[in-house]
Amino acid sequence: MKRYVLLAGCAASALTLAATGVLAQAATGQNQAQATTTLGEIVVTAERREANLQDVPEAVTAFTAKDRNLKGIQTVQDMTNFTPGFTYSSQLDRPVMRGLARYTNQYSADSAVAVYYDDFFSTSTFLVGRDDMLTDQIEILLGAQGTLYGRNALGGLINTISKKPTDELQGEMRVIAGNYGYTKVEGTISGPIFPGLNFRLSAYDDNQDRGWLQNVVPGMPSEGGVRHDPYVDFQLEWKNDKNDVWLDAYSGGFNHDRGGPGSLLGIPITGSYDTSLTTPGQLTFNPNFPYGGGAVPGSVVGMIGTDNPNLSNIRDFAHAMTTDITLDKDYTVVLHYTHHFDGFDMKYIGGYSQYHYELHSAYFGNDNSPITSYQVPINPVTAQNPPNFGPTSTNFCASADLVFGPVCGPLTVNPQNNFSFTTTTAWYSHELIFQSTGNGPVSWTAGLYYYNEWDNNPETDQLPGQPQLANPITLAGLETGQWNPFVPGSAAAAPNPGLDAFFLDYQDRIQSLGEYAQIDWKVTPTIKLTGGIRYTQDWKHAQEETRTVDFSDTVLDPRSFGSLLPAVDITPLETDSPGPGNPGTGKGICSVSTILTSGPFAGDADRCLSDKSSAVTGTAGIEWSPDSDTLVYARYNRGYKAFAFNAGFNAFQPEAPPEHVDDFEVGFKKTFNHNLVIDADAFYYNYTDAQIPIGVSLGAVTVTEFVSIPKSVSEGFEFQGIWSPIHNLELSLTYAFDHTSISSTCTSVGGVPTGTCFEDAADPGAVEPGARPVGNGSAGVFLQAINGDQLPNTPENKVAVNATYTIPFDAGNLTFSGTFIWKDKMYGSIFERFYTVAPSWSQTDLRATWSGDHDRYEVVLYVKNLFNQIGYDAGAAGARTPFPVAGDTLVEPGYDLTPPRLYGVEFHYKF
Repeated sequence: MKRYVLLAGCAASALTLAATGVLAQAATGQNQAQATTTLGEIVVTAERREANLQDVPEAVTAFTAKDRNLKGIQTVQDMTNFTPGFTYSSQLDRPVMRGLARYTNQYSADSAVAVYYDDFFSTSTFLVGRDDMLTDQIEILLGAQGTLYGRNALGGLINTISKKPTDELQGEMRVIAGNYGYTKVEGTISGPIFPGLNFRLSAYDDNQDRGWLQNVVPGMPSEGGVRHDPYVDFQLEWKNDKNDVWLDAYSGGFNHDRGGPGSLLGIPITGSYDTSLTTPGQLTFNPNFPYGGGAVPGSVVGMIGTDNPNLSNIRDFAHAMTTDITLDKDYTVVLHYTHHFDGFDMKYIGGYSQYHYELHSAYFGNDNSPITSYQVPINPVTAQNPPNFGPTSTNFCASADLVFGPVCGPLTVNPQNNFSFTTTTAWYSHELIFQSTGNGPVSWTAGLYYYNEWDNNPETDQLPGQPQLANPITLAGLETGQWNPFVPGSAAAAPNPGLDAFFLDYQDRIQSLGEYAQIDWKVTPTIKLTGGIRYTQDWKHAQEETRTVDFSDTVLDPRSFGSLLPAVDITPLETDSPGPGNPGTGKGICSVSTILTSGPFAGDADRCLSDKSSAVTGTAGIEWSPDSDTLVYARYNRGYKAFAFNAGFNAFQPEAPPEHVDDFEVGFKKTFNHNLVIDADAFYYNYTDAQIPIGVSLGAVTVTEFVSIPKSVSEGFEFQGIWSPIHNLELSLTYAFDHTSISSTCTSVGGVPTGTCFEDAADPGAVEPGARPVGNGSAGVFLQAINGDQLPNTPENKVAVNATYTIPFDAGNLTFSGTFIWKDKMYGSIFERFYTVAPSWSQTDLRATWSGDHDRYEVVLYVKNLFNQIGYDAGAAGARTPFPVAGDTLVEPGYDLTPPRLYGVEFHYKF
């Protein structure tokens, strides 16, 4: 610990000396032309044409390559620090802007934040984090982009702009090494093939051998950030007087990574066992199989220690199965073609992208245990019961033994489960843009857009150590007493040779059409009006299959059935298969589920989904520029996100209606004396029909369904300032206040919950602190009110401060950069509870860059998270503990952690 304090002290001393010593150095006039602060004009394409950032009447944050390099802004999570109103779950690849987000990774449910790579739409945010050697600029637009970017840009958008080919031969090589066995080797070369045709070739190999999350199970590897990821990119650009053509093709991959980009993918609970973080000596095993009352003495295999490993280090865990993530067949091709007519340009943007992704891990919520085997004790018997093989028998084992002799013993549970998620995804789009190029008072943009996507998403959870799953029985057989364990084939369900606890899959096709136009009219030299309109139509079709086989205490008591406990096919209970009070006629269902009786998918419930939605959106604004350094604007944006399908579950209500937002904004941008830039804005959102997936109790099981929140509000203030008080010193401040609130109400009418009332699957009985039950419960389940609760993953306050100072020498420049960020608490659910909140946190980063020989080479030393603070990239996920120990809570939070202290060195060489 002392060396870390010493490191912090040295770094602070270095920054102080730099701030004082530079004055004398600057007085000599050495190398003043090479000052490397980033204050200056930034050109962005936020309105589909180039303009100075300070002249754009929107809240825009732009990260130039130079700025990212000097400040160490590398990952998407880094960008959230300097972008007001923006958060990002690295583990689940979900961006959030001003409370509008993607709350599920279902491909049939869109993100509220659109992501573009060189104006080509993508379903993933991951590659936004490509470093500054490859990207020229990253632009983040806050607020609904309902006209020029209509593809579900409800909350805003992110657009990365690649470094393009050059007409002179040049290149760069980089080598990076850091702790946890991190290395990265990358390079780019660019130049002419012949006059008018230029190329760029770039590649990197990104590796980390050890994770920052330590598995204490002997022989198991660490996780979190472990990766072996290659990437290659090739570009061609051709230009003449009338035409510009740019072609980009790139490919990447994950090679058996362990953990998501920011944390351990799927870590579910603060503890790796069933206990609280603060109570040592009360460890009870969490066997991945919800039976209480302990285990047969001496039968537990794999238990580690007597305390939760998180008690000593929250980044320690105990899993009996590792996480493995691969990405292959990842290809993207993007084409830009522009023809310059007299007075306007015509531009075509088209692209195709695909990938195949696989995740293998323990099932989320059941992956926090090292236990590999144990036995469930049989209930004691005080009197022999008459033979009864139905589920109501007090002690099935006693009845069986009475008739057949000693045939029943304790149930042996092998709780390790293999969860597998696979997706094969591909999409393409075409966009045709017409845009004026004159200098008159009126400018205009118009366009047509088409998008087509298809996905296949099988998802499986297997229990390879439980052969009982191979031959499940039917629920109907139990209900009618037709099942007899000693009669082969009695009440048998379809075979389940894969030993699947559940299987789901959906194949979907998604199409979107759009047409738009926007006009800007400079009424006077200082006043400009803007008006835009867009029509969008979305169509989605999905075929889904699912099966659930229960081998737990959900249907039958294993303490009564012992080793004769059967697996029960509960697929009809969890799907919309027709039955009493269950017509299966939810919106978007184009065929009622049918249980297949033959073929390779026998036992699956099969169904199709299909629907479409459309909307007219647009923008209206006014801006005033009394001088070239001042902009005041007011703007209204109408945003839309297509309806969503909760595909793959054969849910009773699979469709959530489209989302809309009315976005009212005012803003002020000002440059003072060329050394102080201020951007400030205030906004108010009327947000309707937020699409939220929640757990819903259905008898003894819980299923996932989409709900729609009729109205929510997001309102706030954002500030970004950059100040250069003296030569070579740059100070920046980013602050955001965002108050979000669910406005829809829930009331009790005659004891019946009415309005926006939902079940909290982590607390169905509404007994935990903060629960707000409404009306009478049903079968122990109470609906709850959520009005006034925040929207998920939206901290109310966040701030980032950076100081960048350059000392010029004859041989080069030495630049110090220090960043401090603080983020408020945020919730991972629409229920504000202690088990959904991630606490507020802070982080300090330092970076020193030596640029020599006219910037031809650079040496960088960096440390991120200097004080090794615990950080959270998203709100917590509450997980229910079926049988807590004395003094322990019933529900515990699960956190997505940001990385610990990272440090390293970089070498850059340019030619």
